Amino acid sequence: MSEKNAGVYPLAGAIGATLVLGIVKLAVGLTTGSHAVLASGADSLGDAVVSGVNLLMMRQAAMPPDEGHPWGHGKAEALASLAQAVALAVVVGTIAVTAVRSLLGASGAVPDTGPALIVMVGSMCGSLGISTFLERAATRTGSLVLRADAVHYRMDLLSGSAVLVGLVVARFTGWAQADAAASLVVSALMVRDVFGVGKEAIDELMDRPLPAEEVERIEAVLAGFGPRLVSWHDLRTRRSGPSRFVQVHVVLAPATTFAAAHRVSDDVERALRAAVANLDVLVHADVDGEDDATDAAASQA
Repeated sequence: MSEKNAGVYPLAGAIGATLVLGIVKLAVGLTTGSHAVLASGADSLGDAVVSGVNLLMMRQAAMPPDEGHPWGHGKAEALASLAQAVALAVVVGTIAVTAVRSLLGASGAVPDTGPALIVMVGSMCGSLGISTFLERAATRTGSLVLRADAVHYRMDLLSGSAVLVGLVVARFTGWAQADAAASLVVSALMVRDVFGVGKEAIDELMDRPLPAEEVERIEAVLAGFGPRLVSWHDLRTRRSGPSRFVQVHVVLAPATTFAAAHRVSDDVERALRAAVANLDVLVHADVDGEDDATDAAASQA
């Protein structure tokens, strides 16, 4: 399995687990007549659909460059992540508005909490497992889509916790609106995660530099060439889905031959690729004492 396709299998596994959760909750909801459980089951099936779209975008992002996309298709991941951030923002807003309306409305009857508690505990355990699994895969692969999906399932865990807390409070206090109060608190906590997903996607679309730890690794590799490089400058980095791109100017001694400069450039490229996965490197060799402006003026003379 290639590095660029490493995130496909974790997401496919998460989709399968979510489908199972959704079907089980729908079955329990239909059997017990619980509207809350039915709604939760429908939400899980909706999550599976969203993850399915993300899976397609991940496969698109892993496709190699072609005539119409010479830099590859990696931005598809950022687009999917941004779309999911918007969808999650709508979900959070809906939860908050529904909770406020419930709190401002008349108090209803306390629901039968027994079956609902059982199925919600099981659902929360499933969401926790899926979120943890996807978060680890996102850390390993650097995939924005996996990270966004991990946040999505973590939100399911939080919303499930709110429902669970509300059901327990309602059961022991008789306050039917306890679940709405808990949902409002959780929706406020979700805002930070949604903002983080959207910001990371926008950063990639706007070609922000690679994470600081990866840039430091690149700089350490360049520094390790010591006397073979007089210096280096104009280091630029960006990412596009699973791919990383680096451009750097290296400065060589004036007496360096063309063949030697080519060897040094090749060695720098190989070392950088070994240090950072899925790296596309462009090294420009300069001669010490001649900057790019001098080169440009000479070429126009």
